[in-house]
Amino acid sequence: MISGFYGMGAGWAIAPVTNLVMATPLKVAAASSGILIGMGDCISVWPYILAGAVIPSFAALWLVGQVDRGIIGSRILITIKAGSVWVILIGVLLFSSFGLITKGLMTLGYISEVCGPVHIAVLLAIMVGVAPSLTGKFPKLKSGR
Repeated sequence: MISGFYGMGAGWAIAPVTNLVMATPLKVAAASSGILIGMGDCISVWPYILAGAVIPSFAALWLVGQVDRGIIGSRILITIKAGSVWVILIGVLLFSSFGLITKGLMTLGYISEVCGPVHIAVLLAIMVGVAPSLTGKFPKLKSGR
């Protein structure tokens, strides 16, 4: 409802909510999220198309890339474990959080601009943390029971 009314994307919330609240498997929740986002985007783009605000050549290239990468992503999603999907999602959120926090601190004047190599170093550190999960060599956490 908020996504459609305010035009704000809720893709970050659809998969976790359907997985945690509705108890759907993570892969089903991710696939459902993609379909719901696509339906909302199709509806919201029509006013722009009717007003002539969409450049057809750009839209066609975007559409080809979106469909192509969607097919590749869904095939990858079938083959990897749900736990790996969570680790990848956490890595993406950590990197996004780093960028948003540094931008906020720069805006408030607490830090100076963070240079590109620092962003690359953080990205590489997160990738090193995510890689064991993708290879299946992620250490098992022992429970205290």
